Amino acid sequence: MDNTPLAQIAEHMRARYSQRYHEMGYHIRTLGWGSEAQQALRFAQTLRHQLDLSQKQILDIGCGFGDYFDFLQQCQQTPTHYRGWDINPDLIGEAQRRHPATANTLFEVVDLAQMQPLEQPIADVGVMLGLLNLNLQGTMDNLSYTRLMLKKAWSCVREVLIVDFISTQRIPSYPYEDFIFYHSPQEMLAMALELSSKVVLLQDYPPIPQREGMIMVFADDVV
Repeated sequence: MDNTPLAQIAEHMRARYSQRYHEMGYHIRTLGWGSEAQQALRFAQTLRHQLDLSQKQILDIGCGFGDYFDFLQQCQQTPTHYRGWDINPDLIGEAQRRHPATANTLFEVVDLAQMQPLEQPIADVGVMLGLLNLNLQGTMDNLSYTRLMLKKAWSCVREVLIVDFISTQRIPSYPYEDFIFYHSPQEMLAMALELSSKVVLLQDYPPIPQREGMIMVFADDVV
């Protein structure tokens, strides 16, 4: 049995979301969202900075039920190819039922953390939303885990990597939660700059319900 920190983290995450899925099924709260409006607000941030994803190959890391694909279609931003990865078979099974595989869509059970970095990118744009928010409680240093995930995700994409996080710049009206890991925007920016010199940091959108931030890492040759 693999008892490495990454394997322990993966098993914990699989169990966490399988339990929710078995209790609530296909529901926004299964994925930890408070409402569809909150989910849509976060998704909308990925289209800022004049991004047009309608002619791109998209990799959605931590895709859940594939809701981001539905969002892009609703926004008239349907990509040329969409690949969704998640470590949880229950979530991927639901995503596959709701989005039957075609030549342009594919949902797979994949654990990015335990993959080797890819030698060649497989998508133009990668999105990784909500994956870095869980406090690992000493199983592994959260910042080391974040750096690892960023590097591996970056190896998968040619043009842009979009990653969100819960910010240490908290709002007083929302209580601190032990199971959340709060990333410093400065630390996230520094890690993004290890990947590319062309980076955008967003932290100006409304709390949902906590203060969030988003990093957009662009390949240096992307205009």
